[in-house]
Amino acid sequence: MREQDERHDLLDARKWEVLAATVSGYIRSALPVGSQSAGRSFGLPYSPATIRNIMSELEALGYLTHPHTSAGRIPTEKGFRYFVDHADFPDEGADSWESVSRDIEPLLAGAPLSEFGQVVTEVIRRVGEQSGYAGFVVETGNASELVVVAFEACPLSERHALLVVILETGHLLKRTFSYPDGIGWTEFRRIVARMNRIGRGKTLSEIMEALLRETEGISLSIESLLSALARAGGSPDVRLFGASRFAKVPEFSNPQELESVFEAFEQQVALVGFFQKISSLATPRRVFVSIGSENELPGLDSCTMVSIPLSRSGAWYGTIGVVGPVRMEYGQVIPLMIRLSERLNLWLTSPDGFDGEG
Repeated sequence: MREQDERHDLLDARKWEVLAATVSGYIRSALPVGSQSAGRSFGLPYSPATIRNIMSELEALGYLTHPHTSAGRIPTEKGFRYFVDHADFPDEGADSWESVSRDIEPLLAGAPLSEFGQVVTEVIRRVGEQSGYAGFVVETGNASELVVVAFEACPLSERHALLVVILETGHLLKRTFSYPDGIGWTEFRRIVARMNRIGRGKTLSEIMEALLRETEGISLSIESLLSALARAGGSPDVRLFGASRFAKVPEFSNPQELESVFEAFEQQVALVGFFQKISSLATPRRVFVSIGSENELPGLDSCTMVSIPLSRSGAWYGTIGVVGPVRMEYGQVIPLMIRLSERLNLWLTSPDGFDGEG
């Protein structure tokens, strides 16, 4: 993930071809790529000496680095970022998608949004198995950004009532409410009816903003109640699946490196904040690739995460994705995740769950 105002200098055709060959060769072998190997394996129309000179130029620009133990080069984080941003991945993930699609269609067909957590968890398990990388699910735990279906209330005593919020996800939020002075059950019921009129189809945060704009003193009490309901919605939840796949990657052969990754995934509040931030960035593909230090957590600076934010009616419900080494098979993973994003967001935006046809 790049900040939107950051731009790398555009490389000329020769530099791009050599960079792409170097990145692809390194992804394939996990070894530094030499000029002869790059030319021979990727059909570059340049002599080894010319490729060597171009590699030196790319190194000076910060796209490649030169391990002291080898004559070959490996991509830097900047080199990987340029490759991901500029590579034209032909439909390399088509076979993977066909396999994943066969697995997930029975899960999505007619599945109600109330089963969001179970559905996306099982989906990313299947995607992780197909891609060969670990999968993860992020759920916000923040009910204030979820869409309200209805408010219901019932009296408990002369001074108390129970307010129930029915969310589009199928979850119920419940809170006991003490009437302010001068308010009884009849008036509270009238206020709940008004909340239903102004709030249907809006998120809790939008409803709170609308209530605060009103002049009635009751609005502040109701706003406080809705805030408490939102806080009671749950804690952030980040789950990692297929973690054993890290052990098969040379970059994580060091147990300390692996431990750092797992510790990073325990920082649930920080991860939810990170994914919430990138979920608001506009992109036509709705797939985000964050590489190395872009992940903003120290334990993940040796990883790439390819993630899909899941939203409905402008509300962010969570994010799913895969995580692996920076030396990830981008040509396989990115097309697969783009197709998955399209399918999941189609399911999320269908009124009653998508029926699996089309």
